[in-house]
Amino acid sequence: MTKHTHSGALLIALCALLCAGCIQPGENSASDGSYLIELTESQTAALNHLSVIIESQNGAINAFNDHDYAACQIWCMQTTMQNDEYASLVEVHAGRVMNVSNASLSTFDREYYEAQLDLLQAFQRNINQSTFDLNLACGYSVAGDDVYSQHHVTRVGECIGAFHNNIDRFNDNIDAHSKESDNFAAPVPDPSDWVNPPDVEDAADNTDAANTTLSGRAGLSEIPDPYYLDKANFQNTPDEVQRLLGKGFFTSYACSSFDCSEMAAYIEWKLECHNVTAQIATKDNWEGIYGHAWVIVPLRGENNLAIEPTISAMEGSLGAEMITYDPQYFVCDHLFNDIYEASEFFGIEEWDWWNKLELI
Repeated sequence: MTKHTHSGALLIALCALLCAGCIQPGENSASDGSYLIELTESQTAALNHLSVIIESQNGAINAFNDHDYAACQIWCMQTTMQNDEYASLVEVHAGRVMNVSNASLSTFDREYYEAQLDLLQAFQRNINQSTFDLNLACGYSVAGDDVYSQHHVTRVGECIGAFHNNIDRFNDNIDAHSKESDNFAAPVPDPSDWVNPPDVEDAADNTDAANTTLSGRAGLSEIPDPYYLDKANFQNTPDEVQRLLGKGFFTSYACSSFDCSEMAAYIEWKLECHNVTAQIATKDNWEGIYGHAWVIVPLRGENNLAIEPTISAMEGSLGAEMITYDPQYFVCDHLFNDIYEASEFFGIEEWDWWNKLELI
């Protein structure tokens, strides 16, 4: 990973996401039937919780702009947990929206609530991604890597911009419904999942096959060459990842020999060989005790999933049990795109699973 000298503030060009009350509550539907009362209540519950999330993310942004990166990451963790609670509230509301299809609800009202549900779900995705990138920006700022930090700050701005646009569309739909217009707006497209940081030259781009040769990567000669192999293509979906994980590892966990680092590196290698984008995540103070490594997989059009490699060290466990959506797995100190970045930062010996397993 290319290192850069910290050269000053990397301010997020947003002082606050939203102010409380910016989302219109909508008209009172109490007179239209009990099912409309239930829809209004569940939608309002989700919106009220969204205002709590906004306060937390504003705290994270303010901490980042004050260069208090530790506080920012704490705010990010809180935001992630609150967003998970929000997702549960939206899920309850979604169940009610789907169940009213057999109720005496007009097509017009049904289309309205379905359109608003799409936007409520988009809010969750926007918050999830902006928080994820803000946390990474903190980590890179602490490491003095302004290029990568600014890249993730830009991503935060894109996601917050999409969030603002979706808020506007939510309010526009309320106005349209009150005017009995069925021209309901859909969510804006989500920002792209992952792009290479700007102005950073990947040494592998100077080779015939990116990320498969060591040309230009001094000190990494102990990594097998080629490393990433061309295997059958899979996709970045939970089912495909689960298939690739199979039944976990056939080699047992061994501290300082074949532990979380080697396991995470092996999983990242296996997924990438099958065309599944994966990244190695690390945290220096996991659960306040020790350093830890795991894998994060950005999903197609969905949230990210994480893979806890050491689960497979438990007797009788399956690869599917390694997949997790626990918020703590999306708060990390470092995120590496490949084995080369991870080895440049921590050293090859931290990841050399190929000395314990056969590279096939």
